[in-house]
Formats: sequence, structure tokens, C-alpha cells
Amino acid sequence: MSREPQKIIVSTGDIQQNYEVIGPVYFHISNKGLFGSQFSKLEKQYSQALKQWARSGQATESRPGFGDVILAFAGEWNVGHSNFDKAFYIGVEELKKRAAKLGADAIVFMRQDIDLDTSGFQYFYLQIYGTSVKFV
Repeated sequence: MSREPQKIIVSTGDIQQNYEVIGPVYFHISNKGLFGSQFSKLEKQYSQALKQWARSGQATESRPGFGDVILAFAGEWNVGHSNFDKAFYIGVEELKKRAAKLGADAIVFMRQDIDLDTSGFQYFYLQIYGTSVKFV
């Protein structure tokens, strides 16, 4: 039975409730792509939720800084911290969708890893994973 993703609890540690382990859940996202990336497509899909999340104060404001100007003149692309925040938000939401399909009530021990590819343009890769569980 699939659960509503927005009701799934996500924790970076354990939770004090009895549960059965369902299994691992995993999602990855990248801003790499010649004619558009998975990140840009999902950013559009989540645009309203991302705006609301930013207004709540949980995300870094996306304002170009001095470093962005220097990099623009140097001919390099800067991924920006706000893109990491957005990718994290999208990653957690997509992870919750996958756990919901498994009938999970929560994701415990969620972890993330961000890798940068700085050869030429700057690209990032975010991997996010955890253990889906069902309350007993």
C-alpha cells in the first residue's frame, strides 16, 4: 500500500518507535546535461515548493555574490550554494516518493554526498539515501 510522500518522516539518525526495515532507498541528481539537466527539469517541477521552502528560511538565498561576478568574467560557470539547497530539497522529496511506493512510514539514517566536477564547467552530483521502515 502506497503512503502519501509528504507524511513520511525523514531522519538522519534513528527514531524512537518500533519499526520493521523495508530496505534501502536511493536517489541521485545532477546539474550536468547538454540541453538541460535532471536538476533543471525537477527544479521546474518543484518551483512552487522551492519558493515556499526558501520563504520559510530553510534555504540559502540565491543572490549573486562577488565570486559569481569574478567567475563570470573568467568564463566559468558557478553552481552556487542555492543550487545545492534546491538539490537537497528535491532529493529528499524524491526519496520520500520512493519510500512511499514501498509502503514506508519513515526513512532513517538518511545520508547525502555531493561531488563536484570542476573540469571546465562546474557540475555537481548529489546522492541521497537511507533506510525505509514501516512502523509496527
